[in-house]
Amino acid sequence: TKSQTSDGKVGILCTRSSDEEYILRWGQERFNEHYGKYNITTIWNWSPSSELRPCATYLRHCVLSARNMGDKCYNSFLDDTYLVDRKTTIREYLNSYPDIMDRLPPPELAERYGGEFFLIKKSEFY
Repeated sequence: TKSQTSDGKVGILCTRSSDEEYILRWGQERFNEHYGKYNITTIWNWSPSSELRPCATYLRHCVLSARNMGDKCYNSFLDDTYLVDRKTTIREYLNSYPDIMDRLPPPELAERYGGEFFLIKKSEFY
């Protein structure tokens, strides 16, 4: 979903979806190619006990994006977004693993994922 701030900045808002919607949009063949061949049977339907954790580079990108949208969006992302366990907030997770914000993306994704241009002090999560 596209989103726009009051000062005209435009961004993409990623929202929950389903495997069924992915397959409707992209097709079963693409699902099988990107996931099935690795024995991944779902994108969205992970159980709370799966212990699935976010990709550090992508999480950092999401945190930086939320930060760029302003304090309300930033704090909402940190406090109202949960891991798959449906208990741990992003803020709590980052307090446990603050080094995530030090992990720069690989060079080929540096510009897309905020790269070296945005740094957040770890103390901001406390």
